[in-house]
Amino acid sequence: MKQLGKTGESISELCLGAMYFGSRLDRETSFELLDRYYDAGGRVIDTANVYATWVEGHEEPESESLLGEWITERGIRDEVTIATKVGAEYGNVPRSLEPKVIQEEVDRSRERLGIETIDLLYVHVDDPETPQVDVMRTLAEQVDVGNVRYIGASNMPAWRIARANCIAEERNWPRFEFVQPRFSYLIPERNPSFDAAVQLPMTDELVDYCVTADLTVLPYSPTLGGCYGRDDRSIPDTYVRSENRLKMALVEELADRHDVSGNTIVLAWMLERDHPTVPIVGCSTLKQLEMNLAASDVIFTDEECRRLNGIENYGFDKWAQRSA
Repeated sequence: MKQLGKTGESISELCLGAMYFGSRLDRETSFELLDRYYDAGGRVIDTANVYATWVEGHEEPESESLLGEWITERGIRDEVTIATKVGAEYGNVPRSLEPKVIQEEVDRSRERLGIETIDLLYVHVDDPETPQVDVMRTLAEQVDVGNVRYIGASNMPAWRIARANCIAEERNWPRFEFVQPRFSYLIPERNPSFDAAVQLPMTDELVDYCVTADLTVLPYSPTLGGCYGRDDRSIPDTYVRSENRLKMALVEELADRHDVSGNTIVLAWMLERDHPTVPIVGCSTLKQLEMNLAASDVIFTDEECRRLNGIENYGFDKWAQRSA
């Protein structure tokens, strides 16, 4: 289990991503993956109001609805933590964090999921056009009326998250307790371009802010589509860097040594981070899910940890020297 911000609560160390449940993955396959994750002890599932409306033939959100059906049929609402998101564009809904949009989309997500309260609600994207005080006030109201338990931020710069939390603290409103950046073992080039324009990667500043302010990190795309352990998945172009070649060689070495996939090694590295980190694992087959779950069983030696963290890492760990 991993600490969830300053809430005093904990969540499963691996989060199951449900992005393509109900669209690219049919109901039977989605239920099999959900059942296996649950049977393995997993209890936190990630979705969004927009998933996955960009898939041909699925103009309406399907992931939340399917997840709601599974929760109802299994009768396990009180056992699982459901995370969803608002703010991204789909159909006639604009990319926006205006109060009216947040309120309407929270209600729609609750209806699709068939639940009264969303456990974890992210703002999916930033919205510079809407004053942050209005955003945080609206989120606080959603918590106050019981529609949402805790709030977090995805694809938002560190300084904007910190500013939003200062606004919340000054007014005694709920703060962002967790963040969801694009984050993996490999580090992309500066100002990277991703397939989805809304995606923002981890940064040194975000790592340091999460550590100092006790925000939990729930990374998406932790295995970069499986490129650490699948011959049919190459390293994305924006990650082709000298440091990453060294990292890939080390991942392959450790995968052979531990007799697991390189993807499993990367997830295990995330679980070993000093700061609470809960990777969001996406999968389309039970085999892929089993490889992800195996990360919990990998135990690195001190020397292996030193090597994994010694090539290149996010954050600035020499604050004591800076102040000396």
